[in-house]
Parts: sequence; C-alpha cells; structure tokens
Amino acid sequence: MIRELREWKYLALLAGLLIAGVIEPLAADWSDRTQILASFVVVGINLGVFLVIFEQRWERGLAFFLVALALASAIVRETLSGWAPVAAIAYHCFALLFLGLAVAVILRRIFHQETIRTDTVVGALCGYLLAAAAWANAYALIYLLRPGSFRAADAIAGRLGDWHFQRFLFSYFSVTTLTSLGYGDITPIGPLALSLSWLEVVFGQFYIAVVVAQLVGLRLAQSIKPGN
Repeated sequence: MIRELREWKYLALLAGLLIAGVIEPLAADWSDRTQILASFVVVGINLGVFLVIFEQRWERGLAFFLVALALASAIVRETLSGWAPVAAIAYHCFALLFLGLAVAVILRRIFHQETIRTDTVVGALCGYLLAAAAWANAYALIYLLRPGSFRAADAIAGRLGDWHFQRFLFSYFSVTTLTSLGYGDITPIGPLALSLSWLEVVFGQFYIAVVVAQLVGLRLAQSIKPGN
C-alpha cells in the first residue's frame, strides 16, 4: 500500500489539493464551529499527503515543524479572539514557508529524474498549484499588515473581514495572477502588493517554460534509448 502510494504520490497530492480547494470556499459560508472542523480536515488532508512527498528525514522534520506552527496559529486564531490578528499573521508566515518548501522539494525531484512517468507530469501540476497557494499566503499576509494594499469590487469588499473568505479570495487572486488571467475584481494597489503580483506573473511563465522543457527533454531522452 505504501509502495503504491509512493509510486503515485503526486496524484494523491493533487487529489488532496482539489478536495481542500473545494472545501475552503464552501467553509466561508458555514458556521464558526463547522469552519474550524473544515480547517482541520484541510490541514489533515495536506499533512497526510505531504508525508509522502517529504522523503528525507530533514525534509519531514522541517515540514512537521512548520505545519505544527501553522496549525497552532490557526487554533489560537479561532479560540483566542485577543490574539486573533497576531495568530493570523503567524499562520500565513508558516504556511508560506511550508508551501515554498513543498514546491522546492517537488521541483528538485522532477529535475533529478532520469525518466518521465505520468505521475511526474502530475507532480509538475502540483508544484504549480502549490506555488499559487504559497503566493496566496503572501498576499494575505500583506493584507493583514497593510489592508489598503488591495482594492476589491463592491460585491466582495464587505466580506474581506471574514478570515476564511479572505483566505479563499487571495487563493483565487493568486491563481488568476499566476496564470496571467486577472479578472480585475480584486486588484493590488500598494507598492509591495504590486511588486509581488508582477513577480508571480514572471514566475508563472518561467515555471511553465522551464518545467515543460524539462519534461519534454526527459521524454526525448527516453525515446532515443536502445530498446524504446
């Protein structure tokens, strides 16, 4: 079972990310108690899958450390109202570091592979989505520190005070920025937010170009090997 999971680890990760991506926006309209439960489900899904991604001891140790701090910050934010602002900032900091580590590990593994499998391609997609999630936490962190850094459409501006909806909204904004889509319903107006936005666009284009080139190169190398 563990061996099969390792062979399809990126597919398992993609499934976890998709489940988390569906639960997070729905939780924004649920009760407070259900929102807390949904947060634990999302953290549990990602933690279980990331255990497969982080294979080396130091990777797992650092990943556990960051996840534990992020989870503790989320619990403090939900239970101690007086510490909620500080806990939210801490949560996004640790989540940003954790997701950045996950992207780095996935990319390093892809670039060290000598053969390409379906799961390798899925891994490239997972890295892309995790990068968007990392940037989303960076945007949320900026918003908490400098609320005037973003301008949102009237239909959603009133809900930015809801932390759960806020997390989903910046995840949505990050994906549209990474893919250079940009609907304009939320836009960066602060200097730091603007800088991060164009950096994410550049990263998104660079990621696609470099990773796709790597995968194509691996495929070509496989095709010219004797016996293929």
